[in-house]
Amino acid sequence: MSFSIQGIGAATPLGPTGLETWSGLCRGQQAPRTRFTNSLADRSYFVCRVPGKFVADAARQPRLRRSGTISLLGAAAGFDAFADAGLKPDSGLSARMAVVFAICSGGVNYTRRFYHEIVTQGANSASPLLFPETVYNAAASHLAALLGIDGQSYTLVGDSSVGLGAIHFATELLTIQPQLDRCLVVGTEEADWLLADAFASWRIATNRDQFEVYGRSGGTIFGEGAAAVLIGRTGPLAIAGSSPGLPFRSFRESESAARESFGNLRAEGLPEIIVSSANGTFADEVERKVFSEYYPAVPVYALKPAVGEALGASALLQVAVAGLALRHQQLPGTLAVGSKLPSVNRKTRSISAYQALVTSVGFNHQVNALKLCLTQSPY
Repeated sequence: MSFSIQGIGAATPLGPTGLETWSGLCRGQQAPRTRFTNSLADRSYFVCRVPGKFVADAARQPRLRRSGTISLLGAAAGFDAFADAGLKPDSGLSARMAVVFAICSGGVNYTRRFYHEIVTQGANSASPLLFPETVYNAAASHLAALLGIDGQSYTLVGDSSVGLGAIHFATELLTIQPQLDRCLVVGTEEADWLLADAFASWRIATNRDQFEVYGRSGGTIFGEGAAAVLIGRTGPLAIAGSSPGLPFRSFRESESAARESFGNLRAEGLPEIIVSSANGTFADEVERKVFSEYYPAVPVYALKPAVGEALGASALLQVAVAGLALRHQQLPGTLAVGSKLPSVNRKTRSISAYQALVTSVGFNHQVNALKLCLTQSPY
């Protein structure tokens, strides 16, 4: 069966919608870096925050009055995807729709907040502290309630590649449940200092305000945000190939896993563009080797130097950018690029492309890939 992306949405440090984020990327904008305010000792890190005004409309929803930033971001991106598809969520749509959330670690902020309430307000405070599944599913349940969806709400917890796995899961849902017309897939992340400090101890995060891709692997800067795609059974932007992801146990295994995952999607022709997961870590080297071997002449775009590493949201952000690149026939220029991969697209330019490959190498030893295809001329 074939499935298509009918709508694209986002809420990022560069814009409250997918289209505004896309316009900022094409203009070569970089999200402002600010320091975490709750760091300890002399360990301080930068972060790309989403301005509060970008989620102001979502925050007005009564359902979200006590929710965390992660739920506000997910709701903003989800409703933007509906608007992009020219649809309004209502009972007619919701009865035949599911929601799938991709999340990494941002949901733990709910645990931290409830723990603080217990300490300050006493043990009588209602708290899901001991029920992590409730914490991780909070953002999905909030959005499902806003959309009037009862029961068809799912959360996938993973690393920065989890969004591609969520899309694959959504297509499986639509395959085995023919009564469903659509599935809204959302990836979201809320950044905090403890996350950056943990990754820095593994030499994966930097304490500088810049990082380079496909060059020196000095670590990444975390960002927050959300992206969403509305998947249906028809549409001009087809999902030409997807996978649930492949695990690996070592750097050497990561290369063979990436070759299998990225290479399997060559069967129906080479992509004209690649939107990669490069983030200033070991992921860059894995992608560089596979791209040089399988796709040496295909231009590569990496968006994370512009918006930061958004973990649970990052793969969906890549899909959103790939879809908009095909729709508008324009590929943004990658910021802060090293010299290890000659095929990196360094300046925004017009393209003639019908197929895009999205790749992801995750921190927790998972690789994944997805191919998008225009089924009709964008002109």
